[in-house]
Amino acid sequence: MAAQAAMQHSDSLPAINLQNLIGPKPQPIIGVASVIDGDTIEVHGQRVRFNGIDAPESRQYCDDAKGFEYPCGRRSAEALDAFLAASGPVNCTFVTW
Repeated sequence: MAAQAAMQHSDSLPAINLQNLIGPKPQPIIGVASVIDGDTIEVHGQRVRFNGIDAPESRQYCDDAKGFEYPCGRRSAEALDAFLAASGPVNCTFVTW
């Protein structure tokens, strides 16, 4: 009966969608970044994960083509750090939760 009553008065209920549940899109984050790992940075105390990038974790090791183990996670973070140092401040815009 409760479902029937809700269906009859659905015009008075607010629309429920993901945007109503999680709130508005965050504002861009602009500033100098520090590297957490190869796909995550921190700007003004906020962690930002890159969309569409999956880098090794900072303590992860990988095998090269000859089967030798190397610290791929550390190298990934170092490469991102070098790129950011040469690029200056970052401008991060929201893509998805």
